[in-house]
Amino acid sequence: MLTKGVAQANQKSDAGAADPAIFDREHLSQYTGGDDALERELIGLFLAQFAPVRAQLDEAASADDWKFAAHSLKGSARSIGAPRIAALTDEIEDLGWSGEAKLKKRVLGELDQAMAAFAAEAEKLFI
Repeated sequence: MLTKGVAQANQKSDAGAADPAIFDREHLSQYTGGDDALERELIGLFLAQFAPVRAQLDEAASADDWKFAAHSLKGSARSIGAPRIAALTDEIEDLGWSGEAKLKKRVLGELDQAMAAFAAEAEKLFI
């Protein structure tokens, strides 16, 4: 049996469904009951979090600052249905503030790409 949210997500897929590896709309719909307005609001809050968290990662002055920023974004990504961002922030958290600079730069670059991809996928559905 399809829930209202899944049914709505399937209807919107005709206009261009989101890639579930980037944005798992079905996951989000489990928590919103398929309420488009609520989903739009939550996605807006999540998108607004990107720039400040990225700045926190770039400006982290301690291991605690780094972990807090990475962990916060990871939790939000898991909640909203952004598996690629969640996986990258998990890796960032594990790398730690004192991790190898070259590796951190690569993973943060991948995070930037994943954030842009999420925004593009969300835009397909809501804008």
